[in-house]
This record gives sequence, C-alpha cells and structure tokens, in this order.
Amino acid sequence: MVQAAPAAVTLIFNEPVTPAGAGIRVYSPSGRQVAATTISRGSVLSAPIDSNEAGSYVVLWQVFAADTHPSRGALGFALGRTSGNPYASLLATPEIGTANPLGLALQALARWIHFAGFALVFGVVAYGVLTKEQAAFKRLVGTGVILLIAAEPIALVGQLASLSFDGDTALAVLGSNFGRVAGLRLGAALLVWTMLATGRSWPLLAIGGVIALLDGVSAHAIAGLPSAGQLLVAFHVAAMGLWAGGIAVFLLAPDKRFGRYAMWTLAITIGTGLLLALAHTHFGGVLFSTDYGRVLLIKVLLVVAALAAAIIHRRRAELAIVMIVVAAAALLAALPPPF
Repeated sequence: MVQAAPAAVTLIFNEPVTPAGAGIRVYSPSGRQVAATTISRGSVLSAPIDSNEAGSYVVLWQVFAADTHPSRGALGFALGRTSGNPYASLLATPEIGTANPLGLALQALARWIHFAGFALVFGVVAYGVLTKEQAAFKRLVGTGVILLIAAEPIALVGQLASLSFDGDTALAVLGSNFGRVAGLRLGAALLVWTMLATGRSWPLLAIGGVIALLDGVSAHAIAGLPSAGQLLVAFHVAAMGLWAGGIAVFLLAPDKRFGRYAMWTLAITIGTGLLLALAHTHFGGVLFSTDYGRVLLIKVLLVVAALAAAIIHRRRAELAIVMIVVAAAALLAALPPPF
C-alpha cells in the first residue's frame, strides 16, 4: 500500500537480464497499461509509470536470463486503497523463475528430442569410426538429423508459452540469445544433413562438438563460474550423446571394442554430471526440498540403474533406461536450479 503515486516500477534481479517484449507492464485499477518503455541496466529493469488512479495495480514482468532461459512473474500494489483490477488473476502465476505447465512441458520435450537427435547422429557416427563401418548406419543418422531440426521450432513455441504469445514477445525471443543459439543449432543440423552425402565422419563429429558447445551456452550457468559451468555442460552433453547413441547402434551391430568406448563415455558423463549436480544443489543440500533437486535425484538413480544394466551386459535394458535418463536431463534443463 502506497499513499503517493510512484514515478516508476524498478525490479532488481540477482543476475543480468534482458527484457522479453515489453519487459514490464503495469495495469491500473481500470485496466489501462500505464508503464512507459522499460529501461534495462544489467540486473536492473525500470519502467516509468504515469497514473494517479486510486486502487490496486498489477505489475507483470518477463525477462531472459543470461543463459537464455525465460522467466516471468507478477506483483501488485495499491495506491491509497485496494480495489478490483481486470488483470488481478495474473497475480496467481507460478513462483518466480518457473514456466507455466505448457511452457515447461514444451521446453522439456524440445530438449529431449534434441538430445535424442544428438545421440543418434554423433553417437552413431562415432561408433562407425570405432568399428570402421561408417556407411552402415545412415538411416539412424538421418533420423537423428530430423530430430535435431524438429527440436528447434518446438523449443521456440515452448519459449513463447513460458512468456506470452504476442508479437512483441515473439520478436524479442527471436532476437534474444535464445533465438541466436536456436538459429545456430538449426543451421548446424542442416549442415550435418548436407555433409552426410560426403561420407566423411570427422567433419560431422566436429559439428557435433560445436552443437555441444551451443548447448552449453544455453544451459544453466553456475553462479560465479558461468563459463566453467557451461563448458562442463558441453562435455556432459557430448559424452551422454556418444554413450547413448553408441548403445543404440551396438544393438544393431555388436562389436567387442564397444566395451571400452562405453566405459569412457559413461565415466565422463557421470563425472561431469556430478560436478554440475554439486554446483547447482549446494553440494546436495537441496536435493529433497526443491523440484530441481528431486528430479536430479531421480536422474542419479536412473544412471545407477543404467550402470548396473551395463555391468551385467543387458544392453537393451541399458538403452531403455538411458532414454529415461535423457528425459530427466531434459526436464532438469528446463527447471530453474536453486543455485
């Protein structure tokens, strides 16, 4: 409750943000949008407002974090007295940093499709290099390319669903770091498609390394060590893709050399995953108290199950568990980490 009309609404975040669309909207008790253009300065957003109307106001904000993830929220204040507001129902939006259920589901689905496509392209190509049978698995690689391409428009719709479906927001999403990374990933997938005709594996694997780095750029940053955390994600994605894709093609063309390959890729996957888990959960302190921690715990248990299946040479069971692990990883990438 304030007794004098504020000159502006100012929001302070714990990291640099970019306005998504209008950034800040302020609705007066009569439903008018009374905020001027949002001013962005690092981690501070401010929007001048011009209204002396008494009653309850609703403030809506939506931003992109530095790691491309969307975030939105709402708050209210009253000038002189409380009253109704046509936009009051928006104050019941989810907690800060979360997407609505549709946005979260679409983001997780897009990431699962992307990770599956990554595994089927680069894990299969790497297995072909290992066994010197590069030309034998073109159908699997082609399926992976289709998945890589399909993931990006789904991710775009998920990003809009997490913010809002309007022209200003759509343009902001396309012009944001998210839009640039999505465009680069889509271009890389199309480049893979054109390179398949050459039959050369090493250029394809190089493109896979670039896509893994792009995945790192769009991943949750570690507070205080953003570059190190995103590089860890790149190694984690690459190793997980090589492991999962290797298992898929091993079932079609078993080769005794796969055992050592699987051991190293799984070891890197587990090692980088543990480092990321410790960093994002404050050394496991919030495993049971947050959605991110609980999903992470499920993922860890699934990896243990996959490891057990690998030890007893149950490759089909291992592959089935790995695909669930990838789904858990996709959901983790869409959820806001506690740290």
